[in-house]
Amino acid sequence: MDKILNSFLCCTFGSTPEHKSSTSSTSSSRNTSETNNRVDSKNPDHQDEVDEANIDKMKTSNSQTIVLQPVPNNSNDMTNENNTASHSPAPVTPVTSAPNEFQARENSKSKSASQEASGDNKDEDSSESNEIPDRQPPIISSKAYEENDVFSEGFDLTAMQPDQSVSKSGWLLEKKSAEFKKKKCLVLDLDETLVHSSFKYLRSADFVIPVEIEGQVHNVYVIKRPGVDEFMKRVGEIYEVVVFTASVSRYGDPLLDELDIHKSVHHRLFRDSCYNYQGNYIKNLSQIGRPLSDLIIIDNSPASYIFHPQHAVPISSWFSDVHDNELLDLLPFLEDLSKSDVDDVSLVLDVTT
Repeated sequence: MDKILNSFLCCTFGSTPEHKSSTSSTSSSRNTSETNNRVDSKNPDHQDEVDEANIDKMKTSNSQTIVLQPVPNNSNDMTNENNTASHSPAPVTPVTSAPNEFQARENSKSKSASQEASGDNKDEDSSESNEIPDRQPPIISSKAYEENDVFSEGFDLTAMQPDQSVSKSGWLLEKKSAEFKKKKCLVLDLDETLVHSSFKYLRSADFVIPVEIEGQVHNVYVIKRPGVDEFMKRVGEIYEVVVFTASVSRYGDPLLDELDIHKSVHHRLFRDSCYNYQGNYIKNLSQIGRPLSDLIIIDNSPASYIFHPQHAVPISSWFSDVHDNELLDLLPFLEDLSKSDVDDVSLVLDVTT
């Protein structure tokens, strides 16, 4: 049961307890703890505590390094809510830059597709010039999945993995609607970026969401990062907003229903939309279905955007600091990035140039 509870709070990069746990002694210890620490959802004042240290580990990114090797064929893990990795976790470290040649290829593809769609016509009245067309999603074959390196010249990062969730458009998102035609796309992480949540009773919780697991209801206590309401309201006005989390939807959906009081989140993507790279959950911006030149991601885990660091706005992990002001501090910068005179966000966000 402890594994099932913990799998709901996989918030950054697939850092589930299953990935963290590598010895039978750890598993045995957790089983013992689970027996002694059942959650009584009807009486939170007297509920037994779930080990908060394990939850914190689950929500923070690994401190090791991803080895840039071929993607392993574990795609079925992505859509399994009780995900258990069949191999040891990939070490991960925050990434401040990606191979420049790789990023240049990605940006070049995005620009070429845009120019081709517009016939090299930069008429401001053309609403299709920055549009990615519908398509049949290419699926990575088992052989390519095992043998190709995602950073190699011939690898197509837009290709979907087997069992990866895809919209009718062939991308992670449906075709852009008219209201967002002239807006860039902002991708937001959820846990430790916008909120902090716990199975342990928190008196300071802003709201509580019930999650049913195997017929038993458990309470998840959620505290909001300072300034999140104002932040969400403003970015919802100037961006097409996507919340992209490695958590499962049975946890993420009810949380966002409570958090999104201004109806600022236009799309929600969960674990089954992530790209499985070396057993970790990556938020692959190449699969979103929007031009890379218009895509920005804010995530407390740099490993989550390892393929596209030039499109990232870093933010620190947040747990409870009431004096934190990072979300509101980002607003002026995001307002500038949203303007039409910024043709390619990566030219602004790439710290290596």
